[in-house]
Parts: sequence; C-alpha cells; structure tokens
Amino acid sequence: MILELFSKRNKPQKDTDVYSYNNLPNQFRIQVTYIFKDLFGEKGDKLYKIMHIENIYKDLVEWLARDFGVYYLHQSYQHDIYGYHSEFVNGFLSEKDVDKAIDYIELAFRVANNIAKSEKFEDVIQHYSFDITNKNAIEELNYRFDEHGLGYQFVEGQIIRRDNTFTHSEIVKPSLEILSRKRFKGANSEFHKAHEHYRNGKYHEALNECLKAFESTMRIICDKQGWNVKSTATASTLIKVCFEKNLIPLFWESKFTSLKTLLESGVPTARNKLSGHGSGAEEKEIPRYIVEYAINMTASTILFLVEAEDSL
Repeated sequence: MILELFSKRNKPQKDTDVYSYNNLPNQFRIQVTYIFKDLFGEKGDKLYKIMHIENIYKDLVEWLARDFGVYYLHQSYQHDIYGYHSEFVNGFLSEKDVDKAIDYIELAFRVANNIAKSEKFEDVIQHYSFDITNKNAIEELNYRFDEHGLGYQFVEGQIIRRDNTFTHSEIVKPSLEILSRKRFKGANSEFHKAHEHYRNGKYHEALNECLKAFESTMRIICDKQGWNVKSTATASTLIKVCFEKNLIPLFWESKFTSLKTLLESGVPTARNKLSGHGSGAEEKEIPRYIVEYAINMTASTILFLVEAEDSL
C-alpha cells in the first residue's frame, strides 16, 4: 500500500508569515492525543472492544512504519509488548519531524472517516454517533492549530498548509512582506495582533486591529508623500486624501462599483457596526468567517495601497 501523506505533498518553506510550521508544541501534541481518544475510544471502553480498535491502531502503525522505512514508530514501545495503541501515541509524541507528526494526525482522521462510512459496524456507528464525533474532532483540531499559531487546517479530508492556499499565498503573505519594511513597523504590529486575536477567538479585537493596520498604512503613505493629514485622521479622511492625490485612480470608482465605497464600507464599517461603541449591554457575537474575511480584505487593501504608492 503506497500512502500519499502530508510530508510527501509539502516541502519546507521559509517566508514571512503569521503562522508557524516548524514546530508542534508538546501541549498541542498532548491535546491531539485526547482527540485520538475521542475518535477511537481507549482501552477498557466497550466501544474499543466492539470495534476492535487495537486492530485499527495496528493498521495505523504498520502503514506509517512501512512508509517511514522503520520497524517501530517508537523504539521503546514494541507493539508485541505494549500494544499498537501505545506505539502509535508515543510515536506521535516523540516524532521530531513535523511533517511526519502531521502524517499521524491526517492518517488517523482518514481512518476515522472510513470507519464512519463502514457498513460492517453500521449499527454500532449509528449508536455512538461517529459522524458527530468526527465533526467535533475536526473542529477541535482546527481550533488547536489556531490556538498555537500553527499554519495548518484540516480541510476536505486532508491537512493543508495555510501558505499553500491561494488567499494566503497571494494576498496575506505578500502583505506581510510589505509590512515588514521598517517604515511600516506600526502597521505590521497591528496586523499581526489582528491575526493573534483571530486565532484566540477575540473577534472584536481582531477587527479593531485590522482597522488600525489599514489606517496606519494610509497614514504612513501620506506622511512619506508629504500629503498633509492629521495624526488623528480617520479611515474616511485618509481614503479621501488617497483619492484626491490619485493614489487610487478615480475612474475605478465607476468601473468597479466604486473602489472608494468598497474601502469605506469594508474594514471601517465592519469595525463600526460589529465592534465599535453603541452595541448595548451585550456585545454582538461576530461570526468567525466575517473576521477571516475582514483580515483578508485588510491584507489585499494594504497590498494594493503600497504597490500603488510604489508606482507613483
């Protein structure tokens, strides 16, 4: 059996990024072992015996060992003594190669998904709600990736690197590279804070930092170009100056349903409506997808503004 695993689809990359790819913290690994328990149960559980889960771990161990070119995944846990479950878990905890450690996770989820679709244990699967368990496990895994600032997500049956997605590689990362220039130090810090808040589920704070980064970028451009703006100028004022100084071509207003409207109703409005003042005694809950969209929109706007300035 030839496995097309994560480590074979990805090669190490060294770029400016808000996510880490080169280290899986021990806390994250331990959290993942709890997810393994959720997926397959543990020794002593009724489900573990009914489903012959040890045989499933046997398959996981043998597939990985064969693909890695080793006899044991963990030298101190020979499966004939300690069992395949222990060898799999301890192999994952001790694996130094990050890509191979990701292989453990991806393969376990693949197998769990296959079990959920198996006709062999159909009655048992329905009784134990495997579909719901797998869905919850995927949600927790992706949450743990974000929680630790790791640039991975489980999507459509496989783990992907965020920097391999079009939006991230073509918009977010180029924006980060631009903001790494010395004069954009403040905007860079704010944009990184937006990502940090996003990963930690602080969505109101993430939107606020997006607006700050957006405003800071325009203010820095205005200052360098000698365009007179107050240090307290708001996004609307800064956008107006950028149009007046032809940083943003006026003809785009009609051709693309007004770039000016897009900028004014994008990041600033998202912040004002969802995370600003006047929200009442209880803050409105902001959906995760809106914040992700706002971050990507901020990144693409910053990228456009700086490249437009470079062409002046």
